Amino acid sequence: MAYVSLKGTKLHEDPMATLEKLPNLRVLILRSAFTGNKMVCSAQGFPKLDSLIIEWLEELEEWKVEEGAMLPLRHLEISYCQNLEMLPEGLRFIATLQELKIKGNSQKLK
Repeated sequence: MAYVSLKGTKLHEDPMATLEKLPNLRVLILRSAFTGNKMVCSAQGFPKLDSLIIEWLEELEEWKVEEGAMLPLRHLEISYCQNLEMLPEGLRFIATLQELKIKGNSQKLK
């Protein structure tokens, strides 16, 4: 499976724990897909992910990206995640990131 789009699912459990194990996933879109306040991308997770779009995760406060996660990521978009206070520090380990779009988020997002 190369493409997954979860829209309006409002899952209570962090979907990343399952999705990051899909070995051929290249595109992931999460729109109103998670109601929790913490999301974690583990080391070695998402080995082929190229594009990640996160939208309307209104309760998300903390997103952790461990070193070694999403290494091939080139495109990241974060929109309307009002409670997200900062970008994951682990993004600095992703040397392939070419495009980062942030819109409609809290003014406190760093």
